[in-house]
Amino acid sequence: MGSSSGGRQVKRKVPNVTVLCGGTSSEREVSISSGRNIFESLKKLNMKSTLFIWDGNFKSLESIDSICFIMLHGSPGEDGSVQKFFESKGVLYTGSDSKSCEITIDKIKTKEYFETMNIKTPRWFSYPKEFPCVFKPRFGGSSIGVKIYFSPKEFTNEDKGGFYETYIDGREITISILEIKGEPKVLPILEIIPKGKFYDYISKYSPEGSVLIAPAPLNISEREGIEKAALKIYKEVGCKGFARIDGIISNEGFYFLEINAIPGMTPTSDLPASAKANGLSMEDIVLELLDSAMRR
Repeated sequence: MGSSSGGRQVKRKVPNVTVLCGGTSSEREVSISSGRNIFESLKKLNMKSTLFIWDGNFKSLESIDSICFIMLHGSPGEDGSVQKFFESKGVLYTGSDSKSCEITIDKIKTKEYFETMNIKTPRWFSYPKEFPCVFKPRFGGSSIGVKIYFSPKEFTNEDKGGFYETYIDGREITISILEIKGEPKVLPILEIIPKGKFYDYISKYSPEGSVLIAPAPLNISEREGIEKAALKIYKEVGCKGFARIDGIISNEGFYFLEINAIPGMTPTSDLPASAKANGLSMEDIVLELLDSAMRR
C-alpha cells in the first residue's frame, strides 16, 4: 500500500480511501467518532483519504469508486445493506460481507448460530419468564435500549422490538479478532469493569466510564477455551477483517452474547484497547483492514 507502520511495510498500493461513517441509526454519533479516528490514522499514514459522513441516501454512495473503509454502526450500514450495494457495484470495502452482516446484526439469529455450534449462550424469551433478566433490542448496538430487571416489580411491559435474556452474573469480557496478514488472530482478551450498573452507552463512550483490563486475568484453560470458541464463531459465521465478540464469564463458565461485525473505533472503544495490549497501533489496525479488503 506504499505505507508502513511500526516498521512493517505494506506492499500493495491504495490510491484513495473513503471512510464511510454517520448513517441514520441511533449509533450515528458513535459512527462519526469511529470514522474520524480512522480518518486521522489514514492522514498519519500519508494516505489520500476522504471522510464521507453519510445521510443514509444510497444514491450518494454511487460517487464512491475507491476502496471504502466502512465505519457505520447499526442499520443500514451494519445489516448488510451497504455491503450488498458495494458488492453490486464492484467496490472493495473493509469488514464482513453482506451475508455475515445479516446474521450478526440480528441478536436472535446470532444466538441460534451459537446453539448450532454448541456454543454456550444465555436462554432467551419473548416475554420475561424469570428474574433477573435482561431486555435487549433485537437489532442495534452500543447497549442502546438495554434494560436489566432484577425483580417482577421493576417490569413495566413497555419494551418493544426485542427479547429477554437470562441475566448472567459475572465478569464482562470481550474478544476482538483482527486479520493479520490474512489470518484471523485473537487479540488479548479484554475485561470491562463499568462504573455504572452495567456496560451501557455512557460507560462505553465516556472518557472514564469504564476500566478496561487487557489482557483479562484468566487462567490458561479459560483463555484457550474462549479463544478457540471465538475463532470458531468468527469463521463459521463468515466474518472478515475484524469482529468483536462479547460475553460473560461466570461460575458456570463462559457465555457468548453477541457478535459485532463493525466494532467501534472511537478513542474509548474495546478493539483498539485490545490491539494496543498486543503492541498494535490504530495505524496498524487500519493497514491490516485495508489489506484484508484487498484480499477479497
